[in-house]
Amino acid sequence: MMKKQWIVGSVLTAAFLLTGCAEASSTTKEAEYATAEQIISENAEPEMVTITDSAGHEVEVPFNPETIAVFDNGQLDNLNALGLGDRVVLTASPNLPEHLSGFSDREVAGSFFEIDLEVTNAMQPDLIIVAGRSRTAYDDLAMIAPTIDLSNDTAHYYESIDTNLNRLATIFGKEEQAETLLTELEEKMTTLKEEAQASELTTLMTLFNEGSLSAYGPGSRFGVIHDAFGFTPIDDSIEVSNHGMEVSFEYVLEKDPDVLFILDRTAAIGGDVTSETLNDNPLIQETKAYSTDDIYYLSPSAWYLSEGGVETFHIMMDEVKEALSTTD
Repeated sequence: MMKKQWIVGSVLTAAFLLTGCAEASSTTKEAEYATAEQIISENAEPEMVTITDSAGHEVEVPFNPETIAVFDNGQLDNLNALGLGDRVVLTASPNLPEHLSGFSDREVAGSFFEIDLEVTNAMQPDLIIVAGRSRTAYDDLAMIAPTIDLSNDTAHYYESIDTNLNRLATIFGKEEQAETLLTELEEKMTTLKEEAQASELTTLMTLFNEGSLSAYGPGSRFGVIHDAFGFTPIDDSIEVSNHGMEVSFEYVLEKDPDVLFILDRTAAIGGDVTSETLNDNPLIQETKAYSTDDIYYLSPSAWYLSEGGVETFHIMMDEVKEALSTTD
């Protein structure tokens, strides 16, 4: 009797153990399948991504779009830097800066100030990018295709490049490339800023336009000279304005900076070059900058027409660094 009970008990125990093992095995497999599905899900490319642009629009755009209409030279520069230049099918700049001349064969939809909506619609781009001068066409373009505004914040120039480049990286899955580009920019900018501050050179940033002169200080449109590049402003009270603070040649002589930076707007927009005559002005010839040959004419295509681009920012840093060569 005892033997029979032991046999029955052993059978039941064995059955219980087998059942438990089967359940454990099943649970383990389910966990493995769940983990595999999770990995696949996490690694899968999304069909759409949501971007909050510079203007605060929350826009759902296709992930890794194949065709792009870019109505801003700075963002054209950024796409090129990310290796996405071949995706650009439409611009709005018939006169491209030299460092973007490779896009001169692209279709042109009007101008930055007046985008040709019919041409844009005919191209049926997957994504449209506006910024700065072209942002006024945002609402009309958004009816054609997903549109984002990547306007540059000139008061926070480098931070704006960082943010916009990362927005593009998110859309195209180019995060690693963006990080590399930004690291190179930041290292170069940090070195330039340290050298400029150590030089203690006083500077004045000006815009020359058909005989008139405007000054720009920290926090202004061209305040990047001081804010990011570290040059000491000769005047801390310059009014912050998109068009600058109108000044006279007497003002330049009175302030008498060590370095005078000049951006010729007339040359930027294709008019008669006027900067050649500035050095002929008797008052300018009395300045310290003139006597030490420290008057520098900046590239209009970079400073005025391609704000916010990676390669543009390199060009800008290279140009202002020339002012430090005399102190080496």
